[in-house]
Amino acid sequence: MNNKTASIAISVLGALILLASLTADVTGLGDDPGFGGQQTIGTVFGVVVLAVGVYLYKKIGPGSTSAE
Repeated sequence: MNNKTASIAISVLGALILLASLTADVTGLGDDPGFGGQQTIGTVFGVVVLAVGVYLYKKIGPGSTSAE
């Protein structure tokens, strides 16, 4: 797996964590009614992972296959 693919995979993982955290009550994953502490932690973690993936992708550049 090259660096470009890895950065995209990290971004997708962050987006999925973020989406799961934001929709936890709707999908039945949430324990508390309303936005609880676990959802907050999941949301923040998802945003951080997504941001890291986007940062790595931009650092590598969309046209290259490895970091230099």
